[in-house]
Amino acid sequence: MDASLDTDIVIHLYKSNKRDLLFSFCDELYMHEYLLENELKRKSYSVHEQFMIDVQKGNINIITNSDLIDRGVKVLFETYLEQNNLLFDTGELYAVALAKTIGIAAFLSDDTKDFGPHDTLVRGLIRDVIPFAFYELLFLKYIETDQTPEDLYNEFEEVTSSSMQVHPMNFRSRMITTVRRFSDKHGTKRDIIWIKEFCNNRNINYKNKMLELKRFLKTL
Repeated sequence: MDASLDTDIVIHLYKSNKRDLLFSFCDELYMHEYLLENELKRKSYSVHEQFMIDVQKGNINIITNSDLIDRGVKVLFETYLEQNNLLFDTGELYAVALAKTIGIAAFLSDDTKDFGPHDTLVRGLIRDVIPFAFYELLFLKYIETDQTPEDLYNEFEEVTSSSMQVHPMNFRSRMITTVRRFSDKHGTKRDIIWIKEFCNNRNINYKNKMLELKRFLKTL
C-alpha cells in the first residue's frame, strides 16, 4: 500500500531508529512539501536531516503544489482542505487531503487524540483512507513475524522512551484498542476485510497470534 505521512510518526520512528517500519509495510511514501518545510524541520531538525537523506535516495516522495497542478488535481486538493478545515490542524489537514487527492490508500500518523485525524479515519468519517499509528505498524510486524508479545512490548517501549518522554503512550491500552479495531466483533467492515487480506497474503495464523497477545495483556 502507499501512504501519506504526518510528521509526528516520522519523528517518533526516526528518533527510535525504527524508520524501517515505514518501508516494511508501504510501497510508496508521500509527504506534502508543507509538512516537510513548516512542520518537520521546525519540530526536529535532526530528524529532518535524516529524512532528507531518504528523500534524496528516492525512498520518499515530496509532493509540491506544482506537482498537484501538473497532475491536474490542485483544485481537488484545495477542495479537500476547505471541506476538512475545521477537523484538523494544518499539517494533518495537508496529509489527509494529499491522500484523498491522489488516491493514497493509507495515512500514517501518531496523532491519536479523540476526533483527531487518526481517530476520524478509524471511525470511517472520511472514506477511502485507512490510518495507522506507530503501534499499529508494530502490531502488524508482530503478527507477520515470529515475534513474541514481549518483543512487541519492548519495541513499543523503545519508541515511547526515545521520542515521547513528555506524553508517553501506554502499551496495554493501545494494544487493547488495536485488538478491538481488527476484531470481527468491534472492527469496521473495512478494517476487518483489510486485516484478513493482509493475513491471507502472508499466510499468518491470526487467531494464534491474537490469543498470545491477549494472554500477555492480561498479565500487565
